[in-house]
This record gives sequence, C-alpha cells and structure tokens, in this order.
Amino acid sequence: MAQENENLFKEAKSFFQVFEPKGNIITGVNVPGSVQLIGEVNELNHGTVISAAINKTAFIMAQKRKEGDRSLNFYSQRYDEKIRLSLNAPERKEEQGWAHYMAATLFMLEGVSKRVNGMNVYINNAIPDLFAANSMEALETGIATIASEFSDWEISGIEMAQVCADAEKKYIGRESHFVKYIPLILGEKGAVTYFDTATGEHENIKADFNSLTFMVMSSGLKKRSLDAKKKAIFREVAAALETIKKSNPEVDSLDKLTLEQFDDYRSKLTLEQRKRCAYFISENRRVKDARVCLKKGDIKGFIDVINESQRNIKNRLELTAEENEILVDTIQDTEGVHAVRLMNMGTDGTVLVVVDKDKKAQAESKIKKSFIARTGLELVSEVFTLETQLDTFSINVDEFKK
Repeated sequence: MAQENENLFKEAKSFFQVFEPKGNIITGVNVPGSVQLIGEVNELNHGTVISAAINKTAFIMAQKRKEGDRSLNFYSQRYDEKIRLSLNAPERKEEQGWAHYMAATLFMLEGVSKRVNGMNVYINNAIPDLFAANSMEALETGIATIASEFSDWEISGIEMAQVCADAEKKYIGRESHFVKYIPLILGEKGAVTYFDTATGEHENIKADFNSLTFMVMSSGLKKRSLDAKKKAIFREVAAALETIKKSNPEVDSLDKLTLEQFDDYRSKLTLEQRKRCAYFISENRRVKDARVCLKKGDIKGFIDVINESQRNIKNRLELTAEENEILVDTIQDTEGVHAVRLMNMGTDGTVLVVVDKDKKAQAESKIKKSFIARTGLELVSEVFTLETQLDTFSINVDEFKK
C-alpha cells in the first residue's frame, strides 16, 4: 500500500477484525474527485465536456461476506459513523446520507441484473464537498468497482457511470447526469478527459501545464433567486427547442446545432431564448476548440478558451450574483492569474482559477482579503494537480497479524 494510506490501514484493521467469519482478501479502491473545466451537459444539450480528476481521493476497502449474506456494513472514518443496511431492502430512501448513496448504487446494479454480494465497507473520503468536486460520486463509483471485483460479471465504464446516475434518481430522488462520473472512471494520471455524451467518444489528453496550477475558490454562496433563474433558463431552452422542432424534428438537443445552423431559427425565438441557446451551443464549440489546443500543447490557447467561456457565461446566462461578479473581477485583477471561470453556471459562488505556481500563495491571500473586505464572505480554496486516477488493490488479512 502507498505510504499515505498507512494510518487508514491501521484503522481499517480494527474495523475488519470485528466481523466473523473473516474472509481472506480485502479489496480496496482509491477514487479521485474531479472538476469540470469547460462544457455544459444536460438533458437539453447532449454536448461535450473536458474534465480533470483531482488529487483528492475517496479511499474504500471492503470484504465480501459469506455466500447468501445480504448485509451491508458501512463505516465512515470521516464522519465516525457506522450504518447497517440490507440488499434485500432496496426501497427509496428519504434520508440522503453517504451510506444510502452507496447502497443505492448497489441496488441499481442488481436492478440491471448484476448480482451483488453482501460486504463490510470501510471508507475515508478526503474529497471536498463545498464545491462540485464529485465527492459523493466518488463513493458511488468506488462501491460499484468493488462490487464488480466481488462478482463474475463485467461492466463498462460508461455503463457504470449510467448505473450510478440512475441510482441517484431512482433511490435518492436526485436528478443526476452520468457525465460527471466519466473522469472518475475513465480518467488517467497527467491527463484531462474529453467526453462526448451524444456518441460516447472519450479521450484522455496528456496535459502539461508547466508553471501553472489550477485552484478552485468558493464562497459557498447559494441564493434561491439564482436557483429560480437557473430553472427559468432551462424552461426557456426547452421552449426554444419545441419551436425549433416544429421546423426540424431531428433537432431534439442543442448539440445537434452549430451557431451557423442556429441562425436559421433565431427569428422565431425570444431574445432570452436566443441568448440561452447560444450559450450552450457555443460552449459545445469551445470544448472542441479547447481539445484541439490541448492536443497541440497550446496551453495559452486553452487558457484563452477558458476566458472566452467566462464571457459567455456573463453575457448569455445573466445569472451571476453581485458577490460572484466581485469575485471574478477581484481574481482577474490579481497578478499571476491567467484565467477564471465560474463553475456550475455561477449558481454557488465557485470559480476555477489558472494561476502561476510561484505566485499562487500571494494571489490566493490577496483575493481572500479583498473579497472578505468587500462582501463579508470568506473564501475556501483548493489547489489541485492531475496526478491521480482510479486504482484498485488487495490486502491479505494475514497482513493484519503483522
């Protein structure tokens, strides 16, 4: 095992020794969190995205219970909480704790004829959950991976992503899209992951950012007014698509259109509908432009695309709260910063920042001080690299005796 997991190994040792009968092998998995660098995907836009697995991981170890035992025993080191569930009771849960998300994934696997064994599960999740780093999604991916290791069936990466997303919808009551699981499952070290939701095409693009680093900063700001505006945006896009389909029934999603093709329908739409649709359509193009830049090693070109995307968010979504405007302006005026982009369509006070490594500390300090002085809100930040990917390992229980 890696050096950084030695303490977790010791804690897990005491957890697994309480169960009888003891199995011989414990299966483990490290699953990274991830962030979406550019692109917007939803049911109205089956577009493309570029995401990156980050060096914050969920660590999961599990031991298969005896044949026919349908019990699930979960323990979270992070929350110091033990939860017992059963594979025989896959009803929808109103309680949306971490264990129910993991159990829902197992229920969904059985729902698609993938038999799951009972198991004892130990987790420690170091992925931040203040911003959309896919903290819970990593747990779901990890438990699905372990379930497959304990079985005689196989599942593809895209199928696993779909199972996890469907489980959230069916058993947790949370709308989810499978694209957010893709970099966790298919990503590789030192690379960003390109994915086309319409075709399933994916590619890991090696990316060396040299003297630059990524940073995510978040105020955690969530306003009901922003959520209402976001819902209104999707209603406008849905109405626009209905109008477009009357002329061209084949256009059932915005990714079917280029901006040039969209011009044919502009006169039939309201000003708001034009802006919202143009936002998603142009983002699809930017993802492809960003992919070309990364494949050529053109980091400056990639950064330019990120900044173009931020202008697109501001001008066409018109969703940004005043505090987020202040945050973006403050970051853009900071020495060493090359790019900034609101994440999650600007709804939760989170931004992606590309900054010089040697100026990161100074820039981070300045931004935090300026922002709290102007808004009274504190910022939380995370710096991340791309040097991680999903990996599995095994431990023989004899190692617990050493």
